[in-house]
Amino acid sequence: MPTRRYGMNSKKRILGILLGVMVLAAGIWYWHGLGKVETDDAQVDGRIFMVSPRVAGYVVDVPVEDNQFVKEGEVLARLDPTEYEVAVAEARAQLAALQRGVPLELSQTVHRVTGAQAVEEATKRRAAQARDEEDAARYEMERLSTEQAQAALDRRRLESLVGQGAVSREAADRARSTDDAAKARLESSRAKLEAASKARAAAEAEMRRVRAEVDLAGTGQVVAEIRARQVEAQQAKVRQAELNLEWTTVRAPVDGYVTKKNVEPGRMVTRGQPIMAVVPMSPDHLWVTANFKETELTDVKPGQPCEIRVDTYPNLVLKGLVESIMAGTGAAFSLFPPQNASGNFVKVVQRIPVRLRLTDYDPATMPPLRVGMSVVPVIFTGRGVSEVPPRAVGPDGAAVRGEGAGASAGQAAKPAANGTGSASGVAPGMANATAPALSAPRQ
Repeated sequence: MPTRRYGMNSKKRILGILLGVMVLAAGIWYWHGLGKVETDDAQVDGRIFMVSPRVAGYVVDVPVEDNQFVKEGEVLARLDPTEYEVAVAEARAQLAALQRGVPLELSQTVHRVTGAQAVEEATKRRAAQARDEEDAARYEMERLSTEQAQAALDRRRLESLVGQGAVSREAADRARSTDDAAKARLESSRAKLEAASKARAAAEAEMRRVRAEVDLAGTGQVVAEIRARQVEAQQAKVRQAELNLEWTTVRAPVDGYVTKKNVEPGRMVTRGQPIMAVVPMSPDHLWVTANFKETELTDVKPGQPCEIRVDTYPNLVLKGLVESIMAGTGAAFSLFPPQNASGNFVKVVQRIPVRLRLTDYDPATMPPLRVGMSVVPVIFTGRGVSEVPPRAVGPDGAAVRGEGAGASAGQAAKPAANGTGSASGVAPGMANATAPALSAPRQ
């Protein structure tokens, strides 16, 4: 009997130990899920540069193959340059024909215009002087005409008085002499006025002739300037023809791998037609897009650290930061968004894309990441939020920034200063989290 009681106690003790272990395991599992969220609905994303020729033509050479690594500026394809070489030669010949004598002609025309304008000013001054002299001669003639009329009146009056014996003959003779002198001065003044009028008319005629010459010279200057503008326009055409010739060589826009090559020698391509793509491997052009359930994003904020496991490389754990959270769910931006206003409604938890930046990925020392690879990111919501550093500006000029980030100008962000734990361990400081997130989904 004691042996039986001892056996029952042993079983109870073992069951208690097992129950305690299970409770402890459940607690550890629950504690492990606090302060972080993870998802397996995530992929590596990146910029894919579609390569298109900027001119049309026949392809004569394609020196690259699919999945070949190329450097920025390396030749990807060559088009037949013959017609573009002819266009350059023709444009240069037209430019040479227009340039022949244009600088000398423009200089001479400007000199003629300047000289004609100087002559016109001098002629204007002479015409004004002739008018002044004519006015002075007319005023003098009017004055002498008045004096002569007075002298003639005095002469007639004195001659009538001589007959009456009222004045002497000498007084009458003096009056006659005065009248004759006044007539002579008046005739001389009339001659001067006539000469001044002729001089004024000649000066005005000369001024009209010189003005016509100035207008003609100005017209010549306009023509010369038009030819100079034509030369500038032809220079622009030469530059465009040279660019078209240069564009017959298609070059790689960035360092990366050639993919989706769909062109071979002998094929006719048009301007803007995609002929291949270049996928860069630089961290500046790669990121992770993780589709989290909307219920998992309660405590997710830009700047929080994360760890990313790559399915292709099980032993590779990358560090990163939450860069931004999309402003809508994936369904909201689908081609045919769901219509829930009619029929029976079944609530489906939506997923929201979250963009994660890789902060420690080095393609020179780590396995290559391919666009579209499946990854499993873990965001540590219980840690402090770091400022999201700006992403470097890519060759296409597009600057990408996260929510709360500063102006895009720097290089890819470095790992967070406070560090991150492994995806399977407990993150430091997680026990002090004031707002624990929902536990990560278990598959």
